[in-house]
Amino acid sequence: MEMIRDHTSHGRKAAYPVVAIGNFDGVHRGHQAVLKRAVEKAKAKKGTGIVLTFEPHPLRVLAPTQDLKFLMTFEERLRWIERTGIRQVRAVPFTRDFADLSPREFARKILCEDLGAKEVFVGGHFAFGKDRKGTIRDLQALGDELGFQVHAVEAVLVGGRPVSSSRIREYLMAGRVADARELLGRDYNLEGRVIPGAQRGRALGYPTANFIPPAERVIPCSGIYAVRAELKGRVLNGAGYIGTQPTLGSQERRVETHFFEPQDDLYDLPIRVNFVDWIRPEQTFKDKAELVRQIEEDIHKAKAILEQ
Repeated sequence: MEMIRDHTSHGRKAAYPVVAIGNFDGVHRGHQAVLKRAVEKAKAKKGTGIVLTFEPHPLRVLAPTQDLKFLMTFEERLRWIERTGIRQVRAVPFTRDFADLSPREFARKILCEDLGAKEVFVGGHFAFGKDRKGTIRDLQALGDELGFQVHAVEAVLVGGRPVSSSRIREYLMAGRVADARELLGRDYNLEGRVIPGAQRGRALGYPTANFIPPAERVIPCSGIYAVRAELKGRVLNGAGYIGTQPTLGSQERRVETHFFEPQDDLYDLPIRVNFVDWIRPEQTFKDKAELVRQIEEDIHKAKAILEQ
C-alpha cells in the first residue's frame, strides 16, 4: 500500500480513483463496510482504492485542550486499512487553514482537482467542510456538478444500534471487551515493549510481562482479563491485569500479563495483548496470601474462558 502524506497529485493521478473518506479510528466493522465497498468498486472499474484521512486527528487542532484517547495509533490504522485491500492512503496535514475550507472548496480542490475522484464512499453520518456544515446531500450535489459519484454506506448495526468508535470507547472504559470485540470484528489490543518490573509477581509465584500502554490510547478499565498475547511470533494464553497494584503499593498504571506457559527473559521485546473477556475489577486485599488465592482463581477463570 502506498502512503502519501499529502492530498495533491503532483501530476500523477491514480487510475479511476475511488476514494473513501474518514478518520477510521479503530477500523471497526462500520469502517470496514465503507472500505470494502470502495475496494470492490475500484476492482470492478480497474481503478485504485484510496483512503483520504487526516493527520493529526482534526480534534487535535480544533479542540487542542481536549484529552483525546484513540482506539489505534496512526500506524496501527494504516496496517488495518491495508488489510482491506486499499491501494493508497492520502494523509492530509490537518491545519487551521485546511479546517477553514468550505464544503465547496473541499469538494472542488481536494476531491476533484487534487485526487481526481471518480467515486467517493462515506459513512452515513459524514460531515465535511468548515464547522462540518457540509452534509452527504451537499456532497452528492457537488459530485453531480464536479463529475464524481457519492455513495453513503449504511451504518452497520449491532444490537440494534450503529457501530461507532465512541460506542467502542464506552464499552472499553467499562471493561466490556467482549462487547467491544463485536463492534471491532476482533479483540481490542494494546501494544508496547516489555519493561522490568519490581519482580513482585515472580515473588508470589506468578511472573508477569509488563508494559506501560501509550498515553494516547484508550485503556480498558482497571481489572483482570482473559487475554491472548502476541510475542516472539507466538500467541500465548494468559491472565492480564490493568491497574496500579494497590495491595503491593505501586502507583503507575500498567498492563501486566501472566502466561500459562513459563517464558524466558522477555525484557524489551515487543508485545501485543489482545483482551478477550472481563473477569473482575481491580481490588485491594488484606494480605499477600489473600491476593495469591485470588490470582489462582483468576487464572482458573481465564483458562476456562480461553478454552471456549
